[in-house]
Amino acid sequence: MKQKLLKILYKFLAFCSRIYLVRTKPIVIWVTWSVGKTSCRLVVSQVLEQVQNEKIIYTSPKNYNSELGLVFSIFKIEEYNPSFKNLLRVSWLIFKKSLLQKKQYDILIAEYWIDSPRDMDFLLSIMKPYIGVLTKLDSVHSENFDRGITELWEDKFKLLLASKNKVYFNAWDSFALENSSLLSCSYEKIFASTPKADLKHGDKGIFQKFLYKKKSISVNLLGEENIEYTVLALKIAGEIWFKIERENYDFHFNLQPGRFSIFERNENIFIDSSYNASPESMKKVIENTKLIQQKIYQNHKIIYVLGDMREIWEERFSAHESLAQLIQDWESVILIWPDMYKYLLPKLKEGIFTGDIHSTLSAREGWIHLKKYLKDNSECAYIVLFKGSQNTIFTEEALAVQLLAAQRKNLPRQTEDWMKKKDEFFKSL
Repeated sequence: MKQKLLKILYKFLAFCSRIYLVRTKPIVIWVTWSVGKTSCRLVVSQVLEQVQNEKIIYTSPKNYNSELGLVFSIFKIEEYNPSFKNLLRVSWLIFKKSLLQKKQYDILIAEYWIDSPRDMDFLLSIMKPYIGVLTKLDSVHSENFDRGITELWEDKFKLLLASKNKVYFNAWDSFALENSSLLSCSYEKIFASTPKADLKHGDKGIFQKFLYKKKSISVNLLGEENIEYTVLALKIAGEIWFKIERENYDFHFNLQPGRFSIFERNENIFIDSSYNASPESMKKVIENTKLIQQKIYQNHKIIYVLGDMREIWEERFSAHESLAQLIQDWESVILIWPDMYKYLLPKLKEGIFTGDIHSTLSAREGWIHLKKYLKDNSECAYIVLFKGSQNTIFTEEALAVQLLAAQRKNLPRQTEDWMKKKDEFFKSL
């Protein structure tokens, strides 16, 4: 009975959303895929905000990318405690807003995430994008699709087919290239020729500098992917309303916690990428960590604290095992949860590496080992990377104890509810 009521409520909320969008007519930019969608969405929104002062840009500060989350993004609802009672209350609020609320934004940047067949059909029934963006496909979230990543791709491709004005997709995505003739609007490939960037360290921290159309661009984010998202945002800006005319742009981005945040403590560099993990994102953060070491912290040694990658269907074995080829340069490695030491650990032991390896079921056990290792080897300086999926792994707990209280506030999942949930989980082990 409850499921039937929820289904009715979802349809009602979709109806309210359509009413509001028809009344206010915002430009909608939708970002989807498996890797980088949240970072891409935030970079695009913040570039658009910083290059102009005429249009009102909105994207939710939350990770609202499901059916309900999309509705919340449309109506700028940013606080919600899941319960049937609260959903009824919010539904009534949304109904009133759909009829009475004035236009809140000119451009809405939304994020799509699907984890089962037909999710995309429901999302597209609410609205169709003016511009559609696909970042990069990965096998994460494909476990609920009978045909795995292929079926997931086909569902996500519906977003491109529904886009009204322009589509941007990854140049290295073979499925998108093969099916681009089906698109009803123009398209452009991203990651086709990413500008070469210089990595620098200044008073405000680490940043990248590059040229785009003879313009000097500076960003306080690392990695080739963030250069590409910045360029994408500039292209979208020109697509919507203006040409890039200034000679220099210095973009400062505020991304969500756990997305390659850098902390300095006792001469050590801690990199927090603990929000979540998939094979492609794991590869990217490892590459970015190595780049930081090579360009800025040459005297630092690398320690990896890696948790399982979840929701990747039958690729669990190969995805974890393949990491052995990426992390051959560590001083120490801490593996958290079964898949890491079931699949990755044997491959590490096959190699020539003779350094320190520690495996555990708990991130909090991991920090005990890490803290001791750093203390015992205090004559050295380290770069420590933290990465893992969020469900029952909580890799950030291995980092929290290394930081000051003020720094810990910038880690993911630090609210009272989350800390209570984590305490209960770790006690159950």
